[in-house]
Amino acid sequence: MSHPFLKIFDAALKKSTPMDNVVLKEAEKLKEKGYSAHEIYTVLSKFRQSLISDRDNEIATEAIEEFEAYI
Repeated sequence: MSHPFLKIFDAALKKSTPMDNVVLKEAEKLKEKGYSAHEIYTVLSKFRQSLISDRDNEIATEAIEEFEAYI
């Protein structure tokens, strides 16, 4: 069974551009709702591993690097 955050991150990735990282914004929203930063970071990392496209990978990598500040 996949983690519910994966759907959120996948939808956000489709809306993201190199200048507007919606994946990071969604991760920060989840943290503001009280979810564990460690859990969000772990799911983001697994999400990035599942990506094929270089563009998608770059956006996910940026989100992970920025989100590391919360860990």
